[in-house]
Amino acid sequence: MKKERRIARELALQYLFPVEVGGEPDPHLEMRLQGCGDEVCSYARFLVDGIRERRKELDEVLSRSSRKSFKDLLPIEKVILRLGAFEIMSGLKPSIAINEAVELAKKYGEPSSFKLINAVLDTLAKSLKEV
Repeated sequence: MKKERRIARELALQYLFPVEVGGEPDPHLEMRLQGCGDEVCSYARFLVDGIRERRKELDEVLSRSSRKSFKDLLPIEKVILRLGAFEIMSGLKPSIAINEAVELAKKYGEPSSFKLINAVLDTLAKSLKEV
């Protein structure tokens, strides 16, 4: 299950990133997520739909959790942060969500992106725990 979820997160990232930079999702990826019923596609679709529906809320909580202005972050960082925040807010254990987001940042982000991702999501998780 761990491997499937990691693949699903990457698919969600690949779907959401082009939209973040003003484009459209890959049509092949769109068809795969629409027509597939396995765990990978189902979880990727859950992430994509949830992030699209709750984008404004996610951006607000992430803005409060970051020392850096959210609008000034790199597009890839924004997408990864939304993925991690959505998973945390959906009930995934914060340490797992943060670790997975950090791994995405190491793979797809700038060399120091993972530090920012870790700090922001850790702050978010702590603030949600206090509520």
